[in-house]
Parts: sequence; structure tokens; C-alpha cells
Amino acid sequence: MKVLNMNKFSSFLALLVLVSAPVTMLQAEEGAKGEVGMVKCDYIPGSKVNLLIHSAASFNCVFEHGGVKDLYDGEAGIGLGLDLQWTEQSSMTYSVMASTGKDVDWSTALNGTYTGGKASAAFGVGVGAASLIGGSNDGFALVPLAIESGTGVGATAGIGYLSLKAK
Repeated sequence: MKVLNMNKFSSFLALLVLVSAPVTMLQAEEGAKGEVGMVKCDYIPGSKVNLLIHSAASFNCVFEHGGVKDLYDGEAGIGLGLDLQWTEQSSMTYSVMASTGKDVDWSTALNGTYTGGKASAAFGVGVGAASLIGGSNDGFALVPLAIESGTGVGATAGIGYLSLKAK
């Protein structure tokens, strides 16, 4: 039986995210307004469904912008890739970039699904990164990279997603 080489896998994870980040940033910059806030999502324990090549978990998310906090229901995971990670606790923080300067209802502005490269690894304490774009008319990007933290064991890599819906 062949054992997964963690050094090669870690290199693959880093390469996947680094390759997808510039594409996401370029798409966000086309009519860029700039950073408008931060969104932080906390894992709801026991909500993860892991099918190895696809996974999904529920999150409670808070979008902070201009001193205001808007609440969102979130679902995140690997749409296509490899998910061999089992976590007890997880959180993700993204910088929200907007490509629109129009009148925006920020309380629902992030509704939609964001996709892009995602990778993470954990052995006890874990770290990860993702670069995602989407939302209304692909007008928002969650960049530059998500900062993920948590506890668990395993690794993930593939096309990640985050779906947000205002509460």
C-alpha cells in the first residue's frame, strides 16, 4: 500500500491556491472599487458531509463593513477535488473586494456562491487558504486569500466553494 507523501501533497496544495489567486484578483480588479470589509465564517459542529471528492459544511458568517455587521448562513466545502480532512472546529476569514460602486444593499450584497482554488491541511491544529470569486453578477471577490484555522486531521485540495445567504 502506498502512503501519501505529505511534502508533495503540501506543495501541490500551495501551487493550487497560488495559481488560482491571480486569476481571481484580475477578475475582481476589472472595475474594482476595492476592499469593502471582512467576512468571517465559523463552522457549525456536526454539519459536515464528506464524500471524499465532494464535501459540504454549514457555517455562521458575519460580514463587517463600515462599522456594520450583517449575518449570513454559509455552506462551504470542496465542489470537486479531494477532501480527507475531519475537523472539530474551523473558521475562515476573507477580505471582501467589490467591483461595483453602484448603490448596494450591503445587508444582502454577498448573497451567492463563490468558487476558486482551496487547500488546507491539519494534524491537530490546521491551516488553509482559498481564493474565491462570485456573488451577484460576479461583482465580489473574497481575496486575497482566506485565512483558515481549525483543529482536526487530514488534508483537502480542489475547487472550493462558499455559498452565502443573508439571514
